[in-house]
Amino acid sequence: MNRMETLWSVLGALAILTTGNTFAAHHEHGAEGSLAASRITDIITTSVGKVQGSSSDVQRTVVRIFKGIPYGAPPVGDLRWKAPRPPAAWEGVRNATQWASRCPQRTSLIGTGDMSEDCLHLNVSTPAKSTADRLPVMVFFHGGGLTIGSANSDTYNHDGLPRHGIVLVTVNSRLGPIGYMAHPALTRESEHGASGNYGTLDLIASLEWVQANIEAFGGDPDNVLIFGESGGGTKTLSVMSSPLSAGLFHKAIVQSGSGLVAPGRSTTLENAEERGERIAAKLGLQDEDDVLAALRSASWEDLIVAASDREVGFRTNVTVDGWVLPESVDTTFVQGEQYGVPLIVGANAGERSLRTSVPMLGNVHSATGSSSTYLYSFSHVPTGWRNEPCVAFHGIEIPYVFGYIPEGLLSPTILFLSRGGGCTSDDPGTDGLDDEVAEWTLQMWSQFARTGDPSVQGLIEWPAYTEDNGTFLDIGGSLEVKTGIENSYVQPPGRDG
Repeated sequence: MNRMETLWSVLGALAILTTGNTFAAHHEHGAEGSLAASRITDIITTSVGKVQGSSSDVQRTVVRIFKGIPYGAPPVGDLRWKAPRPPAAWEGVRNATQWASRCPQRTSLIGTGDMSEDCLHLNVSTPAKSTADRLPVMVFFHGGGLTIGSANSDTYNHDGLPRHGIVLVTVNSRLGPIGYMAHPALTRESEHGASGNYGTLDLIASLEWVQANIEAFGGDPDNVLIFGESGGGTKTLSVMSSPLSAGLFHKAIVQSGSGLVAPGRSTTLENAEERGERIAAKLGLQDEDDVLAALRSASWEDLIVAASDREVGFRTNVTVDGWVLPESVDTTFVQGEQYGVPLIVGANAGERSLRTSVPMLGNVHSATGSSSTYLYSFSHVPTGWRNEPCVAFHGIEIPYVFGYIPEGLLSPTILFLSRGGGCTSDDPGTDGLDDEVAEWTLQMWSQFARTGDPSVQGLIEWPAYTEDNGTFLDIGGSLEVKTGIENSYVQPPGRDG
């Protein structure tokens, strides 16, 4: 057990003994060992203190949302570029009705809230009425190329999945050079001889928080799904590839973020350290007697500017550090050494990854035979955009996955991304079919979270993928099982190749 796991276990045990709360460690459930269930309210006791959220009644379902719950201590000062530590306990009731800070990044359209290094927070939405409900849990890692973005979004935290019986968790984690910079001095300082991957360690810590706390929100710690879109898919694959995540999740979905499975996509520790040295040199700190103290004293704004300099050549990525990632992600999957769980992987019709990394990931994951693999191509486009014409672009599936229709399609991020599909209008022209596609997607994603099989009786029988059968699901104006996902790519207007 690593240090983070030990600390979380101690905190969880203390909470069970001292708070009178109704959640217990996930391995202690049974007819004789279960604690009495209690009613879910707007005030919930976590392992380190009480939080108060807000509730709304949506389509006869009461959904409670708790925003900005800390899952780690602020990684500031001497804790910058270290594995996250557990948050400090607090007295009284913490207000969990406002977004916490976004993690440091350059200006982006994604998410709301201030920016601060004190950003290791997550949000929980639950429809549970009792701690005995033990609903499936879906933990979402946001996109943004490991560099920008935030979980603080009305789209990501919409009530669609909770209304389908899901406890939804969305996670903020360190980004850019704050989350992924390596340096020889950091490697020497580490008891594991590793540096980089602090953002991945944050994600693992958030899953440890889920194990210790989610039953208090009516969730089942023995039924946790991780999923992410774009850079969130990268995060999902990195967590699947890390031995530190074993036992913390049970299913996974990768949406338009499968590229990390391609050879050469993970960064070697040597190359990562060289880029870290260039950041220090750009800041004029490389020759300091204590370069780490100097780097930790620099503002996060200056670090991001230095890392963004073209001459520095820093590229935010996961690092093969020998600890968090013993091998590259592609090697881990080819050797079948990833944490084996049922997996959905896919992309949108206008994305070239349908020709490359999606089937590649499907092939290596299904080849182990240890768990099922399901492939999809999302081809649906609202009527107005379809008539322009434009094709399903990167990110278009997000509002459908979360059921945030039509509002999510009108967000600045989606409107910006729509230009990549050839769309020219800011009016997608949604209609009743969009509501149907969202409902289908919500049913399949939530069913997969419950059972590990996305097939929904009366809706669709979604067969598992193998390299031999080549089956995938086309999610468009109808649901169709097809073969040959490589051929489902549709070139966006005005794009070559």
